[in-house]
Amino acid sequence: MVANLVSVDETVQVLPNPYALSIKPRLEYCVYLVGSIMEKIQNECEHVGTSNLCTYSQNDGSANDDPEFKKQVQAESSLVCATEILEILRHRLKSISQFGDITVIVSPLISIIRVIHSNIYANMPQISHDLIELSTSLGSIVMDSGSLIEAKFDFKQTNLESTQILDEVNLIVESKIHKQYPNLNF
Repeated sequence: MVANLVSVDETVQVLPNPYALSIKPRLEYCVYLVGSIMEKIQNECEHVGTSNLCTYSQNDGSANDDPEFKKQVQAESSLVCATEILEILRHRLKSISQFGDITVIVSPLISIIRVIHSNIYANMPQISHDLIELSTSLGSIVMDSGSLIEAKFDFKQTNLESTQILDEVNLIVESKIHKQYPNLNF
């Protein structure tokens, strides 16, 4: 149901569904939240990347045996991955033009946000609240828009899309990290 019918003085008025009215502002808020999260992660990524490059150059690119350095490069990799995924997420959220687009576009992204959360929590626990808020907000938007258009959810397809996005981003990040630290073996 997209509208509510109300009878006033023997006339029927059609009132818009309150969920339909609140979806656009919530999507805009999610785009804002993604930008805010990206900014925080990029700042941390810059800090970790600068530190890693300094360590790498001091060891003439031969920090292969240092487990602490490998751990720091893995942290940088997780942050770069999170940034790439959030950029995809922001782009996809901005591309939404109809209610029907929401369930198709946003559903796969919710589980990806949870993956980001688990990957960077150890390095940035302060961002946990923002990622949980983003995931929850997007989940409620998907449910509200899905109920408005009476959508059916195909979780198998959603999981497949999530996996494909993660695989693509992981290849991009792996390439960036290997380009930045060419002599480092993982």
